[in-house]
Amino acid sequence: MTKLSGKRLRPDAIARTAHVIDTSGILDMLVPPRVPGARGRIGKLRENTRLFLIGLSLCTRLGYETTVKGVHEVLTECLDRETQWTLGVLRPRVTKSDTRHPKGAVPGMLSPALVENGKQRKRVFPNGVEEISYDDLHNATRILRERWDYGHGSAPDLDPDERARRAAVIGDVAQALIDATTIDRTGGTFAIDGTGQWAWERGAARGKRDLQTAAADKSGEQIDDMIVANIAIDDADGSTAPVDQDARVPNRRQVSMSDAAWGYKTGKDGRKEVGYGFHQHTIVRVPEPGARGSEPLLVDGFVLVPANADVVDVSLDLIDRIRSRHPFTLLLGDLLYSNLRADRWAYPLAQRGIEQALRLRTDQHRVVDIQGAQMQHAWLHCPSAPMTQRPLPEDNATEDRWHEIYDAAEDFKRHWAFDRKESGLSTTLTSKWICPAAAGRVGCYARPDTVQGAIDLNMPLITPPQDWANRPCCIRKTIDFTPSLRDPNHQRKIAQRDYVATRRWRQRTNLRTLVEGTFGILKNPSRQRLRRGQNRLPGLAMATLVAAVKISVFNEEQLRLWHARTEDGPVDHPLLQPDQPDWGYRNLTQDESEAIDRQHLTLPAGARSIAKPAA
Repeated sequence: MTKLSGKRLRPDAIARTAHVIDTSGILDMLVPPRVPGARGRIGKLRENTRLFLIGLSLCTRLGYETTVKGVHEVLTECLDRETQWTLGVLRPRVTKSDTRHPKGAVPGMLSPALVENGKQRKRVFPNGVEEISYDDLHNATRILRERWDYGHGSAPDLDPDERARRAAVIGDVAQALIDATTIDRTGGTFAIDGTGQWAWERGAARGKRDLQTAAADKSGEQIDDMIVANIAIDDADGSTAPVDQDARVPNRRQVSMSDAAWGYKTGKDGRKEVGYGFHQHTIVRVPEPGARGSEPLLVDGFVLVPANADVVDVSLDLIDRIRSRHPFTLLLGDLLYSNLRADRWAYPLAQRGIEQALRLRTDQHRVVDIQGAQMQHAWLHCPSAPMTQRPLPEDNATEDRWHEIYDAAEDFKRHWAFDRKESGLSTTLTSKWICPAAAGRVGCYARPDTVQGAIDLNMPLITPPQDWANRPCCIRKTIDFTPSLRDPNHQRKIAQRDYVATRRWRQRTNLRTLVEGTFGILKNPSRQRLRRGQNRLPGLAMATLVAAVKISVFNEEQLRLWHARTEDGPVDHPLLQPDQPDWGYRNLTQDESEAIDRQHLTLPAGARSIAKPAA
C-alpha cells in the first residue's frame, strides 16, 4: 500500500470541501436526480459520485494521487469515524454476502466476496455497518466515463452533436467548481496562457518522431513558450489555422483512448520539446497596473484539449464563458497569442470589446511602409525616423536598464511617432493618425508652417525624405489606415494600446506572469500536483474534472491567503471563515466506534450531513 501523507485533514477543510462540491451543483450535472417513477436498479450512484468528488478534493489537499485508489484510501483511512458517517463513507449495510475473505480475514468481521488479487475490496462490520468499497468508486467513474467521454479517442463513434453536448456539460461542470471558489471582481483585466499537462500513458513512438523531425526542420526559427503541433510558428503565409479537429480520424490506431496527443512546448533551457498529453489554456484575473494585491490571484476559467488541438476556438469559448459573468476589456497574452492570425484572434476579441497587451517576439519588430510612413508594432512613425535606433524590449534586462529603455522609448515616441486619434482596436478597424509635425511636437520642412515655431520653442527639426511630396503621410493633415486582417504586414494581430517598451506597456505585460505563477503552484509537488502520473483516469472528461477539482482547491487557498493578508472580501463568505480550534483526534476503542455506529444507524436517511463552514 502506498504511504499516505503525514498531513491531517482539519474538520473545517473537510467542511469547505463538501460545501464546494454540494453548492456548485455539479452533482446534478453529472448524475441528474432520478426521475420519479423511473424503473430499474436504484443503487447509490449519486452518493458514490459525490464521495468520489469529495475524495478528489481531499487527495489534492493532502498532496496525494488523485486516482480511484487514492480517493478510496483517503476516505477510508484519513477521516475520523464521525466524519466518515456524515460524509457517507460508512453507511447501513446493504451487502448481503457473508462470505469471509479467504486470506487474512479480521476476526469478527464479515467480508463479502469482492476480492481481486487477494485484496479485500469492501469491509462489512458485524453490527450492520459497511464501508464504501473501491468497486463503488470505480463503478462511479466507469459510469461517468460512459455518460460523458467526448474525445475522439475515448468516444470515437459519438454523433457530433452529442460530442458537443458532452463537452459543453463538462465545461459547465469545470466552470461551476471555479465559480464556487471565486468572488466578484473589482477590475477588468485578465491574463491567458497555456501549459502542458502530460498524460499518464506513453504515446506512440511514431508520433514523437514526426514532431521531432518537424522541430529539427524549423530549428533556426524563434520558438514560442507554447505552440501546438498544428499552428504554424510564423503566419507570414497566412496559414496559422490548424487542421479541423472535428474531422474523423482516418486511423483509429493512432488515437489514444486517453484523448492525449503529441505536441510542442518550450523547455526550461528554451529549446523546443515534444510531449504527449494535453494543453491546458487558463485565464486568471490580474489587478490593474499599480494595484497589485488588491485582488486575490484566482483562476476564472480553463479548458483542456489534446496537445495538438486548435488553440483559438476553445480559448474564445472560454472567454465567452467568463464574459457572461465578468465582462472585461483587457487580456494579457504571451508569445503564442501574438502569433495568431488577426482574423482568427485579435479581431474576434475586438468584437467582444477586448483589447490585448502582448509580449512580442524578436521577429515581430519588422518595419513596413504604410502610406509613406514607417509602421512598427502597428504604430506609425515619421518616414525619416531612424527605426534601427528605436529602443526595444530586451531579454534579461535589469531594472536599471529598463528605466533607461523607458526614457529612451518615450523620447523616441515624442520625436518620431504619430499621434493615434482613432485606435482601430475595436470593431472599427480604421485607425486615424497625425504626424508629429502636424501634432505640434516637432518642426518639419515638409510642413514649412511648423518650422519657425519649432525653432522658437527649441523643438526638434525633421528633414523629410526627398520624395516626401509623394508620401500621403507628409502631405495630408491626417491619414486613415484600414488593415487587412489576413495580411501579416498590416500587423493588426499585434496592435495594442500602449507604445511598446514604455513604462505603461511593461507594467501591463508584466502582470501576465501571474498566470505563469499560477501554473507553478498548480504543478508544485507539494501543492496541487497537477502533473504527470497524478490522474490515471483516461479521457478528456475525467482529466478536465480532476483539473477542475484541483483548481478549485487552488482558488480556495488563494482566496483565504488574500483575505488573511488584507482582511478584504465578503465577511460572510463560507470559504473565508476562520478555522475553529482543533486539537486533533485519537484512536477509538471498538466500544466507542460501535457507539458512534449505533447512533448513526438510528438516524433516518438524509439526516447525516457534514457541517457547513461557519458563516
